[in-house]
Amino acid sequence: MNAVFNPSSMTESEVPEVLTPLTRWYAVHSSIRRLWVLEDSTALIVCVALEPTFDGDDPLPIWLANHDEWLNDLRRTTQREVELKLIISGALAEPYVNADAVEIAELRWRDSWESP
Repeated sequence: MNAVFNPSSMTESEVPEVLTPLTRWYAVHSSIRRLWVLEDSTALIVCVALEPTFDGDDPLPIWLANHDEWLNDLRRTTQREVELKLIISGALAEPYVNADAVEIAELRWRDSWESP
């Protein structure tokens, strides 16, 4: 399993409180290849990169069909305010991150060809 956790912005007791449900959520959503979790002053920011589709690389149909349900699931699962963002490039970059956001986790065990 490829998972990177950086709990520097949270207390020890908050880390499993947030990461355990997010890890479970990621595990049951096979269309999500990678998931980054950031925290800023107002919300958890969950960024996702989707698996390529069989008929092309356009993730927008899957994103549009699932965004609202995923967002509601994440809010219910974490009991936190959540912003859900799509990463098209497959890599987390500046435009997706607020200046005060801190990355607390990256889940990527579906990237089997990558080394941890």
